Amino acid sequence: MASTSGKRCTLSIEQKLRILEALKSKTADDVAKQFNIGYSTVKKIRQNEEEIRKIVMNNGNLSRKRKRESPNEEIGEALIVWFHQMRAQNATINGPLMMEKAKQLAITLEHQDFEPSYGWLERLKSRHNIKFIKISDEQAAADHAGAEYWINNVLPGVIEGYDLNDAFNADETGLFYKAAPSGTLAVSGTHPTGGKTPKARLTVLLLCNSTGTEKKAYVIGKFKNPRCFKKARPPLPYYSSANAWMTNWIWSDILQNFDQVLGNRKILLFADNASCHKINETLKNIKIIFMPPNTTSLIQPLDQGIIRTVKVHYRTQVMRKMLQAVNYGTSIINYAKSIDILKALHMLKRSWFLVSPTTIQNCFRKADFLVNDNTSDLDRMQEVLDVSEFGEAIQEEDFKAFVDCDKEAECFGNLTDGEICDSVKLNRQGKIDLEEEDEEEVGIVDKPMPGVSHKDVLMHLSMVRKYLEENFTDYNSYYDVEDMIEKNALINRTQRKITDFFK
Repeated sequence: MASTSGKRCTLSIEQKLRILEALKSKTADDVAKQFNIGYSTVKKIRQNEEEIRKIVMNNGNLSRKRKRESPNEEIGEALIVWFHQMRAQNATINGPLMMEKAKQLAITLEHQDFEPSYGWLERLKSRHNIKFIKISDEQAAADHAGAEYWINNVLPGVIEGYDLNDAFNADETGLFYKAAPSGTLAVSGTHPTGGKTPKARLTVLLLCNSTGTEKKAYVIGKFKNPRCFKKARPPLPYYSSANAWMTNWIWSDILQNFDQVLGNRKILLFADNASCHKINETLKNIKIIFMPPNTTSLIQPLDQGIIRTVKVHYRTQVMRKMLQAVNYGTSIINYAKSIDILKALHMLKRSWFLVSPTTIQNCFRKADFLVNDNTSDLDRMQEVLDVSEFGEAIQEEDFKAFVDCDKEAECFGNLTDGEICDSVKLNRQGKIDLEEEDEEEVGIVDKPMPGVSHKDVLMHLSMVRKYLEENFTDYNSYYDVEDMIEKNALINRTQRKITDFFK
């Protein structure tokens, strides 16, 4: 007879599966006796057979016992659907990325008060048997055979007849532009962010040729008219989309503009086969070559160190400015919050400028786009992280983590119907939110600076010259700036009568 003990028996999914298998050839009473459980328990397991087998089919954790319903269950279900969708694209997903996505889904599902915790995420992962693997393991899972075949048998025929200057690569990367180091900095004993990386993000499209002589950068944000752009011209081409992602419309617009600039020059543009890179327009001068799926980590030049070098330079600038701010009494957190999109674009443009042609050539060599020679050690071609200028303010490992904090940030994805509609409206309408950040991201935001007159800028330029005279001996960069400003001042006064200058 089945057990009638008052002690509650909690069975795992695996045990319930064995019970279901036993029920195929035995009665419920016999199964209850075999497993020493109550008849009602066996009956309930039989009633829930579909749900139990669904958990197994969805790669659920077989050792899990009780299913606890949560008021936020639908958020978890939506997150799992998104997770499997992204993994189907071979995207690498980590914990912080899943938590950030959970927040977004919660808002869509009208659970505005939901705040995911690591405990919540771990329980969700356990229920669905999700385990993260290291990036190196992820790359090892890439299609090495497909990459090797493409490099040896496809690429030579594609590039035949093209000059090295006419072979380009384009790729996106996510940039958490407000991020600060998450470790402890030796600056007045402060903890910059308490381990939390600000998720205000941009998508950056980098484009360069194999010789490193031509470089372009394009930036995508969430908002079409960030208020920091008022009375300012962004230093890089700026686009907007609902998620700050690359879209077919943005990609098409960038390539059509680039195609016109080329005149009659014919080039190759290598890109990954993301759905947002597929366009219907015919390009006169650009031939797009899509690399095989699951091979870009192995054969895409920008992924061999170019993108990371840009981020090394960007984070170096952030560190310098952050330490200066701390010296003048600003907290690290407040400095990070004060970085607006305009400031980020200036630092990004400078960072891209600092990437040398040699670095770019070496990355194309590492991807086997160029023939290897003895001019460089490809195993050590990436620019070395140099944190010596920061003294003891940050350790090398902490700076590496800082550089890589947005390495897995997504740059495109499968948009929902609502997101597609939002994207269309964003590109076609002028009535949009002029705020730069979402409410939860707003911290210290600089007020738009008033316009600067030529008289004021020339006066301050003289102060800069005085500073240089006291500290440096090389004035060439100063002369270039002075010449540019003075020429612009004259151009803006050409419509005035020459006699006005003598009144």
